[in-house]
Amino acid sequence: MKRKIKIYTSAIIIAFAFTMASCGSSSAKEEIYQCPMKCEGEKTYNKPGTCPVCEMDLEVVENSQHDSTHKK
Repeated sequence: MKRKIKIYTSAIIIAFAFTMASCGSSSAKEEIYQCPMKCEGEKTYNKPGTCPVCEMDLEVVENSQHDSTHKK
């Protein structure tokens, strides 16, 4: 009986470890881009390109605290 408990406990721990490991590796960080001159205020883009106003290259926003809905 004690052996079964050890086996079940080990199986649960291993399953939990695999679950936690897969959660951490699958979340890719999404890069957000913005005009360095902020021609359009706080408008952001989800891919690199150029600003439609000043035509400067968009830059990655560092340490952004934006919501998940981006203006296109």
